[in-house]
Amino acid sequence: MVSEDRNLRKAIPKAIRFDVFKRDSFKCQYCGATAPDVVLVIDHIKPVSKGGTNDITNLIASCEACNSGKRDKTLDDHTAVAKSRTQLEQLQERREQLEMMMAWLEGLRDLKDQTVDKVCGYWHELAPGWTVNDNGRKNVQRWLGQYSLEEVCHAMEVAAVQYLTPKNDGMVTSESWEKAFAKIPGICRIERASQDEPDLKELYYIRGIIRNRLANRYFNDEEALDVLKIARSWDVRLEELRAVAKRASSWTQFRDGIALAVR
Repeated sequence: MVSEDRNLRKAIPKAIRFDVFKRDSFKCQYCGATAPDVVLVIDHIKPVSKGGTNDITNLIASCEACNSGKRDKTLDDHTAVAKSRTQLEQLQERREQLEMMMAWLEGLRDLKDQTVDKVCGYWHELAPGWTVNDNGRKNVQRWLGQYSLEEVCHAMEVAAVQYLTPKNDGMVTSESWEKAFAKIPGICRIERASQDEPDLKELYYIRGIIRNRLANRYFNDEEALDVLKIARSWDVRLEELRAVAKRASSWTQFRDGIALAVR
């Protein structure tokens, strides 16, 4: 005849047994002995005979010797074993949360890589004939850390229109590709700054005019922009500043022309 206790017991699935052993670090929660020095079994904290279930929270790793001696006695909540079990459960929870966090971070890293791939592919469509190398991909990744995806793609479009030189075969020249690609972060910076200073984009354009006119002659990028900003603060019209830049054939003429416009 099978006893009533035997009828109440149900086999503990192998997967659950393994989870219990992992949670308890393959250590007997009564005496501290660890596998493989001892053979571990699964014990019920609340005995089956007293209503205990096979829920993982009611299961604990035990060596055969401790399990045989325990029989159907319950663990007191204030015993060292119970406290140890609580600590182990907390450690296990931390470990699982860490694993989830690592999985989340890996997912973000994969997403970043995919985004870089898409952006590089978009640039290839705008500037056919050349591909972004590893160093270029690192640059794209850095830009995406500073600016939004929309800002970077818009800057690529602007750079393509302003700096790319097409060849007869539909590709672009190597020199123009390098120049256009290098201009992308600067365009991002200018576009963002122009949100606070609406005239800034036009001032950069005017500075570009005088820079090109004074090629191979003295020219100070920062000072030129400062001079143009000061002129605008005195309500000098953009059209007048543009005209000064187009007339100037030296740095001195440019400075004097701006000074006259401010008066």
